[in-house]
Amino acid sequence: MRYLGKRKDSKVIQAAWRYEITKHRPQIRNELLNEQKGFCAYSERYVDPMDACDIEHFDPRKKGTTADDYWNWYAVHHSVNMSKPRKIEHYLPMLCPYSDDVSQRIHYIYGQFEPIDPADQEAKNLIDFLGLNHPNVAESRARHIQRTKSDRERFFKDDLPGFIEHLKAEITNLSYITALEAEFGISLTIPYTKSEFIKPD
Repeated sequence: MRYLGKRKDSKVIQAAWRYEITKHRPQIRNELLNEQKGFCAYSERYVDPMDACDIEHFDPRKKGTTADDYWNWYAVHHSVNMSKPRKIEHYLPMLCPYSDDVSQRIHYIYGQFEPIDPADQEAKNLIDFLGLNHPNVAESRARHIQRTKSDRERFFKDDLPGFIEHLKAEITNLSYITALEAEFGISLTIPYTKSEFIKPD
């Protein structure tokens, strides 16, 4: 859930970039990726410069309207975008993805994302809408975590600071940041960068 947050001082807002203006789309995509530290907002898999990356409209009802703006856009892997439901109505009411209390209402536990309060239907709907526990996603996430655990056991068994620095240095090989932090009880503070992950069209 780390990369669903939004910035009030985003360059996308300051530059007044609009999705309907085709030449603005590469800049929007680049800046969203920069804000997301190079990770897909939904799957939390790293976006390689050669990967197909889309500007995803979180609420599809807003696309093509004046309400479709920075607050509705995320940079995501193309495959993730294609697998997300096209209709949002079935998942309403829903927790706002960039709400300040997302981390107080959703947590990762026992390999799944779950509402902290089992009765929190809005949080459950957000989890389901984004497909965070889809079997394919959960399986890929579990494999990634198991590989990371094996690496720590082999090379950093008694060196937690060294393990954390290793993970930060291997940013392009990391995925599922929120799950990794929960599994290892660590914080992966990845510095904000202005690098362009996807070159303008």
